[in-house]
Amino acid sequence: MSRRDLWREGEVRVISVTPVARGVLRPTLLTVTTLALIIQGGSRYGFVHRAEDWLVVIFVLPLAVVTLTRVWRWRSHKVHVTSERVVVEGGVLRHSRSSVELRDVLSSHVDQRLRERFTRRGFVYLDTVVGSIPVGLVRHPEALCRVIDAERLGEYRDDATLDDVFTYEDNEPQDFGGQSDVWQRRRYE
Repeated sequence: MSRRDLWREGEVRVISVTPVARGVLRPTLLTVTTLALIIQGGSRYGFVHRAEDWLVVIFVLPLAVVTLTRVWRWRSHKVHVTSERVVVEGGVLRHSRSSVELRDVLSSHVDQRLRERFTRRGFVYLDTVVGSIPVGLVRHPEALCRVIDAERLGEYRDDATLDDVFTYEDNEPQDFGGQSDVWQRRRYE
């Protein structure tokens, strides 16, 4: 199915989020470290240099395959917030898609551990009449919850574009007994 088939008629995508990479860092570091050790050993020892190609095929190639499959699996998952629903899609071989209508969502909340608070990550859950539905582990989960709640309540509608500039002009300057002028002179002197 194409992305065109994902949205309904009149539905507008507000934001799309890729969940946090899980299980990608360790295989990547292991692949790079193993390759570096083989190259370093090949420059120091003759028997390693002669078998360097075979060592790469035996040790690095399987690690690289694991790393690439985990990256592919991670990049295939998306969370879409639209004007009418929250869509969670993903999967490499078995593509799955689930959606929750925003009118069915009662609230959204974040579940974080202490380490996840420091790294600004957390699990987002949507509370419905049926129960709590997990969205996934995302970066800045509070922001995603605010967007979902704003769309759910209809507060996110705004005709202002992103490049609009808002200024404030005070039509009635007030005199605070001359104290503000004295304070500004002391500040700049």
